[in-house]
Amino acid sequence: MSSKKWLCMFAAAILLALTACAAFNILVDPFGVFGDPIFSWYGYNETNNPRVAKLSWLKQHSQDYDSYVIGSSSAASYSVEELNEYLDARFYNLFVYGCDTKDYVDFAAWLVENCQVKNLVLNLGLNEATAYNIGEDSINDRMPADTTGRSMLQFYLEYAFCNPRLSADKLSAWFQDEELPQYFDVFEPVSGCYDKRLRDIEKIGDPDVYTSAHGESFTFIPGESQLPCIQECARSVAAIRDLCAQNGINLIVIASPVYYGQWSLYSEDALRSYKTALAEEVDFWDFSITPVSYDSRYFYDATHFRNALGTMVLAEIFGNQAVYRPQRFGTYVTAENCQSHIDRLFSDPPVPSLPDYTADVPILLYHHVVEEVTDGSDAMAVSQEALDRQLRLLAEEGFHSVTAQELIDYVYHGGSLPEKPVFITFDDGYYSNYSLACPLLEKYGLNATVFSIGSSMGHMEYYKDTGHPITPHFGYGEAREMQRTGVIDVQSHTYDMHQWPAYETGSQIRSNILPLEGERYEDYTAAIRSDLETYNRERETELGAPFCALAYPEGQYRDWTEVLVHQAGIPLTLSTRTDSRNVLVRGLPQSLYALCRWYVTENTTPSQLRAILQGT
Repeated sequence: MSSKKWLCMFAAAILLALTACAAFNILVDPFGVFGDPIFSWYGYNETNNPRVAKLSWLKQHSQDYDSYVIGSSSAASYSVEELNEYLDARFYNLFVYGCDTKDYVDFAAWLVENCQVKNLVLNLGLNEATAYNIGEDSINDRMPADTTGRSMLQFYLEYAFCNPRLSADKLSAWFQDEELPQYFDVFEPVSGCYDKRLRDIEKIGDPDVYTSAHGESFTFIPGESQLPCIQECARSVAAIRDLCAQNGINLIVIASPVYYGQWSLYSEDALRSYKTALAEEVDFWDFSITPVSYDSRYFYDATHFRNALGTMVLAEIFGNQAVYRPQRFGTYVTAENCQSHIDRLFSDPPVPSLPDYTADVPILLYHHVVEEVTDGSDAMAVSQEALDRQLRLLAEEGFHSVTAQELIDYVYHGGSLPEKPVFITFDDGYYSNYSLACPLLEKYGLNATVFSIGSSMGHMEYYKDTGHPITPHFGYGEAREMQRTGVIDVQSHTYDMHQWPAYETGSQIRSNILPLEGERYEDYTAAIRSDLETYNRERETELGAPFCALAYPEGQYRDWTEVLVHQAGIPLTLSTRTDSRNVLVRGLPQSLYALCRWYVTENTTPSQLRAILQGT
């Protein structure tokens, strides 16, 4: 073969390989640059590069939005649903990680040029004053060419001929994908926010448990005490201010919540200079240092505050009194009041007192009550006499029983709880809770919550429609009577996910709410939702209101279970774990999740009961 022919064949092979590479990258499109024609998987694309993928999404869906959030990754904690309600708008959260204020200006200009913009929320932390125009070091942090003025052809070529491994990784991830977010799929494309369904169900009440699990996330290495890019940040804010004024856009600037560990890295002079420079350019809401800044439980890590804290911020801005926030939470800063605001931050910092916003609540767990225990065959049964003795101890030692709704009101709305609160619970819904426990509770001025099984309500003789005998369960008539007296509230133990396998037929037997072996996510999701909806409708019909609490059968659950239960509108869940204290934290819904409960039996001694109540 001649060298000329060989060279032609080699060049053709190279050209073919490049064409194949480009076609592969364009079709799989791991960054969403080309509209992701096959997968339309923007949760993945935005994880790879939110700058490029989010603008690509907006080019296809700009008609769905009229308002935007701009900022770094901490801005992800502002709910677009809440903003929509407050401002009668259609928000998209255009936050991106690793951005600086030059990028914010570029995004704002692009939005004005290409989209309808009624409202713009600009989120600023401390990082915005530490770096400026940091550049584009890799394909994963490129800005879209039409925001920077770079060549569009060069931009598309970069992504068409990027490493095909990136497209292969997307294909591999496609086959691993499931309903819950994974490391390669952390965005909600429609809202632009992070998918924090898993982050937002973790138990965070007990500070010792939380610190043990997340302490390393709040460790700082002391470094530069100054904020070197204050003036660049201020000029960027001024540019966005002018852009909004010229186009009739409502601009809201928020200095976002900062964990005290990060705040303390910087000198007072630097922090004063930063706030002053901002106030000279624009009025802004300052939530940098408030009482919550001193408690890591309000943060995912040292630089990202929780969605729940974002809810509190928006409630303060828009005057929503139904949402809890502490005193001295947020200040509207202007050029006129800036110095007095800063002076107070440093002379009288808003250091909180734990009793002002947290409460320890021990939870007792009972089941069946009997007139007297005989052979001891039912280890969960407690006699009338023992229950009387235990309730008397609670009353004599100054404990006050609380309801599920009181716990919810404490966390969500800043409601009050009595001194030495205790939550008394009974599982399953036995008739003895009505006939024996209710009179004793009333005798001592206490109340309790019964978590009843929906399919067993009112079954006095037999298990469901079988001939198998059952320990009697009360029905809705008794439930209404108990609720009228205020002594016993009835909440959910699921409708039919606490089955007795020995009495069931078929292969789909659920003794608890866990997924069945080999059950697909879609089928498990449908089963949970159906069960919750069925029981909720029944309770609304019979008792006039939906459920607000659910005790997991056998105390067992999975992450996905928690997600589904809370999506169904049930804010309080209970397990049977005993590995942490139940510390409720005002403003943090997660402190109501999978609460621990301690069994109280016939043989529980007064000293053991006191130890439970005292959390020792």
